[in-house]
Amino acid sequence: MTKSAISAFVINLADSKPRLEFQTKQLSHLGINFERIEATSTADLSESEYEKWANDWQRKLRRTEVACFLSHFGIWQRIAKSNQPYLVLEDDAVLSQDLPNVLAAITALEHLPFEHLSFETRGRKKLYDKECINLTESVRLHPLYIDKSGAAAYLLTPKGAQVLLDTVEKSGAGLADALLCHTKRLNSSQTMPALAIQMDMAKHYDMPELQISPVAASNISTSANSKPSPNSLSDRLAFKSRRLAAQLDIGLIQAKKSSHSDYLEVLPNQRDFLYLRTFI
Repeated sequence: MTKSAISAFVINLADSKPRLEFQTKQLSHLGINFERIEATSTADLSESEYEKWANDWQRKLRRTEVACFLSHFGIWQRIAKSNQPYLVLEDDAVLSQDLPNVLAAITALEHLPFEHLSFETRGRKKLYDKECINLTESVRLHPLYIDKSGAAAYLLTPKGAQVLLDTVEKSGAGLADALLCHTKRLNSSQTMPALAIQMDMAKHYDMPELQISPVAASNISTSANSKPSPNSLSDRLAFKSRRLAAQLDIGLIQAKKSSHSDYLEVLPNQRDFLYLRTFI
């Protein structure tokens, strides 16, 4: 296994010590240096700051969703000011043993063919180009056109980070994964196979032994954290208009790219996650 020259930011809430312990063991095993970034919590949000960010997307965001957005947003600001790409991880990301070799291969490229690289899969189809680059003997890189989830494990370049910051400045906040998936100006790619899943998806991919509590429990969508109602009728209409525009955009992309793309679920290789059994 090659030691990675690319470092990671790990987003971690102050009271989520089991998740940090898991990431420390996982990333130490993989030889990936990381810096813990304390996640924004709902307790950090005043009512005015919550309202500032909650009403820009296709529905009103939960407080947890605004906090998650701000955690990623702060990292995008740091990457935009840097001169190198970074791996960004949420603290429940489960990683393939192939990831260090892939990061090393990316470092060796003269020119990165992407600004954002998704390593993740989450049980939903993605539209990606049939043409690809072989990064290693077992991992390919495909241009990615439509994704519907994925902020748990991704690589972001300074240019890509600036594109996201410019999008937020122009259009406001949104779900962190939605901004990564749907920002038109962001040049995205996907690894094949997927090199990361969130732990709550381990059972979906027939790896139930990797799904441990409390690491796998969602901090975002819970029964006690229902979707908030719009503040007004005008907000409700604005949400609906943005949602329709986003759906139209997706349809146009599918029509434009369909002749040379596949629309399939990207799968992980189970065997590449077996090493985790030694410390889960």
